[in-house]
Amino acid sequence: MQLSQFSTQIEKTGFVLENRVAQQLKAAKWTVISNRYYVDDAEESVREIDLVAYKATRVQHFDVYTTLLISCKKNESNAWALLSREIDLKDPNSDWQPLHAWSNDKALAFQLSVPGVAKLYHDAAEQSGAGAVFRTPEVEVFAFQEMNKVSGTPQNDKAIFQAVTSLMKSQAYELGALPQRKRTPAVYQFNLLSLVDSDLVRINFSTGLANAEAIDQEHYIARYIIKKKETFSRIRFLKANVFEKLIPEYSELHTANCAWFDAQCHAFYADILQDEKRSQELLTEFRQVISWPFRLALQEQGINVPESKSICFSWSKTNNMVIIYAPVGGEGAMALNKDSSFRSKVSAALSKIFRYNGDFMFQDDIPF
Repeated sequence: MQLSQFSTQIEKTGFVLENRVAQQLKAAKWTVISNRYYVDDAEESVREIDLVAYKATRVQHFDVYTTLLISCKKNESNAWALLSREIDLKDPNSDWQPLHAWSNDKALAFQLSVPGVAKLYHDAAEQSGAGAVFRTPEVEVFAFQEMNKVSGTPQNDKAIFQAVTSLMKSQAYELGALPQRKRTPAVYQFNLLSLVDSDLVRINFSTGLANAEAIDQEHYIARYIIKKKETFSRIRFLKANVFEKLIPEYSELHTANCAWFDAQCHAFYADILQDEKRSQELLTEFRQVISWPFRLALQEQGINVPESKSICFSWSKTNNMVIIYAPVGGEGAMALNKDSSFRSKVSAALSKIFRYNGDFMFQDDIPF
């Protein structure tokens, strides 16, 4: 048995590329997981994504994760050809600025649900200097082919299609698994990269004729049905030999992500009690925190205790303070307002949950 043949033959696979990319990321201070498994929801089978890399930074009370899902492929005989045409950025059926992010923090989850948030995110990335990662596609890629490097003969799109679908499905799996897996406050932002150790060619049909040109990268917005829902994702095709010099772009993106999510968290809490939609996100938590002190304060005065879920509040522009309502009657409201120990606990809850340190007052509320 000649051991040298094993070394020679393994060079023809994508494993060498996968290892090289992992080492490049580790050298740039990214944490790397190789061959992460996920469940294919369509085929109910276990598959794997070549590499998952991430940077994590603590911001305020939550962790920011910038995540890269990476497919690594190698082909010595065939080039990867991306067939394209003129792009219509006003196409109402396309999403040229997709954002895939998840958070279990109520403030960030709310901010991520605001209509138009993807554009706000991309605009902020551009202003921060991290816009290269989200560059607007120059063309619309509508098909792929592996083509023989010598003859140009089309082969098939199997390897490219597999790279695209594995990236999108693994992203969907991670987004679906995070709510069950992550317990501490965090936010994740995902990026999909398809690396190929071969030639990358753009075949452009914009002029009506097929014009081929060699490229190092292409931004592709993929559209796919996942869990019976149409999903758009940005996939960045890259020649393997240019990836290392582009890693700093993703490190800059992580810095930009930390700044953006920090700003979004501050925006959520700014004057929150003057905004019903935002304040409602945290009302249940507030009720839970003050329910026991609320009960004790009323019982000490011999006043009937209503359910804590009846507690609500509104902002008084006239008094420039929060009015907390509960069906406790005029006598009960007066007792709560005079109870310094109870007010201290309510003040602490308002500060901790809403970051509000202003004045407040209890008032009776009709329970219907």
